[in-house]
Amino acid sequence: MKKPKIVILYGLPGAGKDTQAEILEENLYFNQISSSHLIEKKIFNSDLQNDPIIKQQREVYESGKLCEPEWVTKIINEKVAELHEENRSLVFSGSPRTMYEVENEIPYWEGLYGQDNIFIFLIKIKEETSIFRNTHRRICSVCRHPIVYSEENKNLKFCPLCGGELKKRGLDTEELMKVRIKEYQERTKPIFSYFQEKGYKVIEVDGEISPNEVAKQIIKNIPNGEVEE
Repeated sequence: MKKPKIVILYGLPGAGKDTQAEILEENLYFNQISSSHLIEKKIFNSDLQNDPIIKQQREVYESGKLCEPEWVTKIINEKVAELHEENRSLVFSGSPRTMYEVENEIPYWEGLYGQDNIFIFLIKIKEETSIFRNTHRRICSVCRHPIVYSEENKNLKFCPLCGGELKKRGLDTEELMKVRIKEYQERTKPIFSYFQEKGYKVIEVDGEISPNEVAKQIIKNIPNGEVEE
């Protein structure tokens, strides 16, 4: 049996982290863990709207800033422990996102999976690409599946996965995108020095090209990562 692995995908908002995580999920049977999806599932849960912690985290989230690292770390590590029990390989899109998270998540994951089985990628795009992609993308109102803008899908009204209505997120405005990019530059980029100090290699890939070509760059750098025909 192959040893389960963890792949971590980084990049500016709109770099295609969720898209690449979905490709790994479909082709290499990784389980996708998106911090933003886990956060949204909590803060938009109608049964939790009177919870003061949830209300606080929702306000932070909707301002374009990152949710409290302590709270995010708790829900992430709970999910990792659950999937490790099932011997699953994991792919993270944009998480851990802050120094607190990386210092309190990576050692825990190493204890479960081993450092040699954790792989880190940086999908590089320009800031203007980030702003364009996010201000033009839509999200399924039911399953939260993101639809990246293209000429082929610009008139699409319903989700191709579940049929839910496609809507623009309140976060995906140019003003809030500049806040999110600033948050990434100030709070996420510094963690790359942590990885380097711990002996990890951060593998850079070009995110300006097509998603399929990006996927090829990533997969070739994962041991035993060849897509089976």
